[in-house]
Amino acid sequence: MHELELWSLDELCDHAFDIFEELAVDNLSAADYQLYQQNYETRGYADVVPPGEGWVDLAAQELSPELHVEVQVGLTAEPGAADVVLARILLSRDKEESLCHALWRGQTF
Repeated sequence: MHELELWSLDELCDHAFDIFEELAVDNLSAADYQLYQQNYETRGYADVVPPGEGWVDLAAQELSPELHVEVQVGLTAEPGAADVVLARILLSRDKEESLCHALWRGQTF
């Protein structure tokens, strides 16, 4: 059995941003997309977290906390407000696995 080649967390964030940039215009409301376009340079972020509830059903497979991550892409908060999560993207750290699912602001499991 061969050893898995894993993406780094930085590489996963970059990959999630690429996916977000490609699909955001078609999946966010016009207001959310405009908000992102106006603020991404100063407030845009990607945060790697353990996969949240509901991904197993959406991905139709068991998820390993060591191999699967959720990357949340959004905008940091204005003072006194909460961060705005615009997309939650499920990715695999395994370079041989092409798993990728996205949920956009306004969608739920």
